[in-house]
Amino acid sequence: MSKSPAVTVMWDYTTPYAKFVDYTKRKEAVVVNDTSSDRLVEGIDQETAKEIAKEIQEQTLDYVGYIDYMKRNYATKNDSKELTGIFTDKTLNASTEEAEHLKDMLVEAKENKSLLWRGVISFDNDFLARNGVYIPKSKEVDQEMIKKVVQKAMVNVIKREKLSDSAFWWGNIHLNTDNIHVHVGLSEIKSARPTFFYAARNRRERKGKFSQKTIKGIKSNVYNSLTREDKRSIRLDKEKKIASLRDKLLKSMADKEADKLERMDRFFVDQVIDHLPKGKKLRYGSNAKDFRLSKFFIDRYVDHQLQNNMLVYKNYQAVTESLLDDYRYAYDSGGKEEKNSIYREVTKIYGREVARTLRTKENSQFMDKRMADLRKRLGDRALKYIQEIAKKRRKSNIKDLSAANQKLVKGQDRNATMVHSEEIWTKMGYKIAKDAIPIVLVVPIPDDEKDSKHKSKREQENGKNTPKGFQEVKFYDERFVEPINPDKVRLDIDIKSLKSMKKEDLLDLVELAQAVSKEDPENRRSKQEVGIFKYALRQRILEERKQEIDVLLELLNKYEKPATVDAAFLDYKKMQFSDMKNLVELQLTPKYKLSKKDLQQKDDLEFKYVDAVQVSISKVDQKMADQQREMLMREIKLAKNVQDPSIFELLKGEGATKKAYVNELVIKYEIFNIKRSINLNNQAIKQTKDEATQKELRKRNGMAFEQLKELYSELSPDESRIAKIQLEWDYQHDHSFRRQISRRIDQQRSEARRTSYNRVSHSLVKGLSMALRDDSSKRERLLRQLEQEESREKEKER
Repeated sequence: MSKSPAVTVMWDYTTPYAKFVDYTKRKEAVVVNDTSSDRLVEGIDQETAKEIAKEIQEQTLDYVGYIDYMKRNYATKNDSKELTGIFTDKTLNASTEEAEHLKDMLVEAKENKSLLWRGVISFDNDFLARNGVYIPKSKEVDQEMIKKVVQKAMVNVIKREKLSDSAFWWGNIHLNTDNIHVHVGLSEIKSARPTFFYAARNRRERKGKFSQKTIKGIKSNVYNSLTREDKRSIRLDKEKKIASLRDKLLKSMADKEADKLERMDRFFVDQVIDHLPKGKKLRYGSNAKDFRLSKFFIDRYVDHQLQNNMLVYKNYQAVTESLLDDYRYAYDSGGKEEKNSIYREVTKIYGREVARTLRTKENSQFMDKRMADLRKRLGDRALKYIQEIAKKRRKSNIKDLSAANQKLVKGQDRNATMVHSEEIWTKMGYKIAKDAIPIVLVVPIPDDEKDSKHKSKREQENGKNTPKGFQEVKFYDERFVEPINPDKVRLDIDIKSLKSMKKEDLLDLVELAQAVSKEDPENRRSKQEVGIFKYALRQRILEERKQEIDVLLELLNKYEKPATVDAAFLDYKKMQFSDMKNLVELQLTPKYKLSKKDLQQKDDLEFKYVDAVQVSISKVDQKMADQQREMLMREIKLAKNVQDPSIFELLKGEGATKKAYVNELVIKYEIFNIKRSINLNNQAIKQTKDEATQKELRKRNGMAFEQLKELYSELSPDESRIAKIQLEWDYQHDHSFRRQISRRIDQQRSEARRTSYNRVSHSLVKGLSMALRDDSSKRERLLRQLEQEESREKEKER
């Protein structure tokens, strides 16, 4: 297959204003510098465009050159003395009289200062051969087919560029170069093009440059028209299959009743509903701030549905990529220069190139656009489905009101769903928000308030249209009330499902929830959610760490007959991992379940195995700094003596080296040094009242923080992100809230079996890679099994 693009379009224009060299007086001239030309080249690089220009003389001719050129024998293949090879919108073979008339029209166009556009449509011969337009052996070309498709394309050119009714064009097929091409000329007898002042040439000129969409349209029209009917049919079939697969995926977003959703789906749906902004018309593409958390969980719901329908999703991708391959042949630049280039726009002033813009190839974005479109459709379908579930769940008392009051509610607040008076809301434990908008309704006056004193007072307050025996009362929708005691806000979050999310998703969720909470610092619910999301992330990290430690211990124990220096290092690491395993297990256990001895052991181990990145600067006192530096220095010495390099691959994965391992330890050593210095500076700042000293110490800390950022970046990206999130409760003083959450978490944990990990193979490196993989699908399968077991237990109880 040829690497050349199937169809290449080169298009520029020339003006009648400038002084040009008379083409007839310079027989040796091949290229005439046209100082007013702007060229759009579609599908090729500039060097190739120059090569085409050398082969195609008429592409570089000025206005006068074109007119004189038309005096020559223009026919590529004369059918007779009366006919030429020229074709126009009206004929496939213009007569000599018609060709002469074209020349006269061009002269008139020049006198009227119209522009002359010059185009070349070049074909890859292999492409023409595959589509039956060219026979390589006999060199026979189906010129009629080529002319017809160019005729069709030129109709769109004139329409898109809004040329005048006097526009005329002509073309001719050229067979005298390596690639078959069509030369096209286009002008207007009376131009409709707008004018502008061109400062570089100090004159007003007509707008000559065509839009890139127009040039792209020429190529697209020609390519699609020349493609054989059976190939067009194949592409059409692929498009139909893509549409069918897309419909299946869209249907999967809403193919279950709410009460039949799987646990993870139900969790995502609940979270979307809990965070949906009330009283707003929403679409998936919305970037509203109060929609961000809902959108996050919509994305997770969509991801989960795609995971459950992975075969259909992969099939959709495969067919889409196959269709892309069909189009790619037409639009690729054949690997010349940047593969992503589609247009090279070169502007010349007085023969000097002054601007060059590389534009992104539209076809290279084909796949991204298709997938983005699919994502948007899936998101919209999921949102609509979840909103329907929310409507069914939402309790409303509007229909319980009288017809007159329903009408009043509709007239004042169409989005109202649950309305009560302030008195009723107060009894329910809520208070009216400061920005609340009341809904005035008419209700009967209670019997015990119908005495004359109350009556006269109410008559004064009521409107003129209020019936006797009734009063106007302010009601408030549920959107405008908030709990009197924020501590009693109920957060109905499935912790087990939350922890089953991917670590990366939990990181995103915590960061997003923190941003939302900062924007509304008075929102107690948001703050509590941040704490729960952090807890889930911390638990997920701990569980992954425990699994990793288990596998590493297993791998270390499988190492046979190590050298003495290697054995010293291995024993040290076994001791470390055993301690860390005990620590993680203690951290995963609720505090109220730990004895005093357990709590003391936990504190000691946390102090000993503190994370260099995550540890707070305020905690890095002299004792901690000395202990950590001593431990790191000892491990560095042991690691440097190791003889078997595969040990480091065992610990860190395939490709790990002694140098990289030691370097990581050195980085952690430096981190503790810097954090200790910042800690000391902070203490000094508090102790001194001298502003100059404080300023100098803060300056040193600023430089130290920059060093920390650089060191963090040399470690894993996850560590860097996690370092920004303090995985502790935001409100440690709120013991009642923490105890409540801890009990719920413990209750959920007791219902589940402990997650088991797959035993690794005898290949140490492979085993480690398997252990460190984030297998969220395995967790979801476990959740489904647990859910089934819970259902069976409930059935037994019945």
